[in-house]
Amino acid sequence: MRKLRGAVMVEGQNTAETVQGPVRMCIICRRRFAKAQLTRHVLTAQGILTIDAAKTRPGRGWYLCSDAVCAARFAKFRPGTRRKGGKHV
Repeated sequence: MRKLRGAVMVEGQNTAETVQGPVRMCIICRRRFAKAQLTRHVLTAQGILTIDAAKTRPGRGWYLCSDAVCAARFAKFRPGTRRKGGKHV
C-alpha cells in the first residue's frame, strides 16, 4: 500500500487503484478496499454477528469483501477466539 497525497492505493478487480476516503481491510483475505465496497459486521449484546448496513454502530466491527470465498470462510468466523500456536511474549 502506498500513500499518494491523501489517497491510498488499494486492490481493485484486476489492478491497484487510487481511492479517496476511508480504506478498510477484509478480515478474511486481508486485502484493502474502499470502506463503501465492504460489508461491516458487529456483535450484538447477545453475542450474535449482525450486518451493520449504516456502518455506524458502536463497538468493534469486522469488514468483509464481496468475494464468495471470503463469505464462505466468514460463515465459520468466531470473533474473540484466537488460533492456537501463536507466539505469546
